[in-house]
Amino acid sequence: PAADASRLTESTSRQAFRSTPNRIVQRKRVAWGLAGLLKALTTKRTQSMKNGRNGITKVELVFGVACALILLFLLIPTIHGPRPPHHLSQCSTKLRYFALAAIQHEVSRNAFPGYAISFGFYDPDNSPASWTDQEGWTATSVKHRKLGTWAVALLPWLDAQPTYEIWTDDRYPVVFGGFNALPLSDGQSGLGFSAIATPNLQIFQCPSQTLDDITRGRNSYACNTGMFYRGSEATDFVRSMRAANGVFNNKFPGLDAQGSPVSVGPPVRLDDIKDGLGNTILFAENLQAMPWHRAGFIDANDLKLEDQEAEIHYPETSRYVHGIVWHFEDDEGAADAPKVNPAHRINGVLAGASLIDLRMTQENAGDLARPTSAHVDGVNVSMADGSTRFITDTIDYHVYQSLLTPSGSESDVPQPDFVLSDDSY
Repeated sequence: PAADASRLTESTSRQAFRSTPNRIVQRKRVAWGLAGLLKALTTKRTQSMKNGRNGITKVELVFGVACALILLFLLIPTIHGPRPPHHLSQCSTKLRYFALAAIQHEVSRNAFPGYAISFGFYDPDNSPASWTDQEGWTATSVKHRKLGTWAVALLPWLDAQPTYEIWTDDRYPVVFGGFNALPLSDGQSGLGFSAIATPNLQIFQCPSQTLDDITRGRNSYACNTGMFYRGSEATDFVRSMRAANGVFNNKFPGLDAQGSPVSVGPPVRLDDIKDGLGNTILFAENLQAMPWHRAGFIDANDLKLEDQEAEIHYPETSRYVHGIVWHFEDDEGAADAPKVNPAHRINGVLAGASLIDLRMTQENAGDLARPTSAHVDGVNVSMADGSTRFITDTIDYHVYQSLLTPSGSESDVPQPDFVLSDDSY
């Protein structure tokens, strides 16, 4: 309802202004003070000229130039660096919509969605004539698996039902097929995805992030996919997907490297979140998140089904491309865990890289599956109770791990006895 939307916008706006870093206000106050000194100097210079003294002393010249340089140094970051507060508010609102959509999914489907989900397959024999008869139609005759993501599963609750039906109806392709006027995707969006199945939806784009280089499925957000796993010795793949370790797990039994189906995670419900709905993150920003439709670094050819009995491979990076994970790391060395890699923290970057320009690849996907944003000093997140918060990038890693584990004492974190409090973040 419009009234609820108005209250939501007003609430998130207040939160955004409360969360705006104090450094901006401090810079402006210092700038105003220096401007006052310059004004006083100018006034004094005018009075001196009236008294018959001409020229300007070296001390006054040096002081004036120094004040001007300091003003420039203080004001340029304020103007060009931090994004306007309303961008922070809009981003927070979108994250809340994701949380509410996920809760609706849990209520109607009795579980949260997964990070990799099969939505059936495309059967070329069932393509509607209303499409194939149109000029410029480039439908494929190749049957393919419709492997999607948590974002696809939430489309019905994000006012994108028509796009959701493209993914769930076997008459419509998500790769290869389309119109000449709408070319297939390329680059970070994956090769060969159909434009009708991967539109650039505003709900997935943070207003503070520039995504002009992404052709299809622009996305700024990620879900809580729990524990990092890539051959970890601390636990196995099945155990890493336990409800105590994270919220969104694998739902696609694709083939592994040996040709065997991979395990599917258990259903995760609201009742499994034992540490409090307001203390468990569902979604967060991630500047390196991949397009919302792409489950891992897959292209159109990876989704082909050669015959009725064939199946495609499980994309190992699907857990990280638009997910946030916690790593089995601990600065105190608990449970023999290694120290926390700085890149795995909120707004963490790889050595020698820029946060804004950094791009996700198959090699670094696991390292870049953490919250990052174009805002200052932190990120927006949405919780399992539908609320949103601004979390600073200086929080302790124990706190971060606790926010991602629905039941910390039962999870596989190095210190499961860590107790999260309201003062922790």
